[in-house]
Amino acid sequence: MDSSTMKRAGAAVLGAGALLAIGLAGATPASADELPKGVHSALGSTGGAQADHVQTWVTTHIDSDDWTANVRIDYGRSGAWTHCSDGSDIHGPLQGPGYWAFGGNCYGHGTITNYGWYDG
Repeated sequence: MDSSTMKRAGAAVLGAGALLAIGLAGATPASADELPKGVHSALGSTGGAQADHVQTWVTTHIDSDDWTANVRIDYGRSGAWTHCSDGSDIHGPLQGPGYWAFGGNCYGHGTITNYGWYDG
């Protein structure tokens, strides 16, 4: 596999101009025991080494209803996860090792209250 190739996952397509990470107003990272089992929040992430299958995570865009991130999965399978203000959890497809553009949205479900990845 050519690890320099960026792939698409979930509902997001990484735009060429989406380089600025914008904070999510009013959202605070949930503690680990408040997240569903196997789900990891990207809020407050520094882009360094992460838990479980995701080695790096860099949020490239976020606003009240959609987000994108550059992700490197080093082993196993992980997918994009978005939690919305109406209580909905939206999961993207699981992806294997490689570099990916993850993303999600809360279209029709309010606004984003948390986002990140889940392990499969």
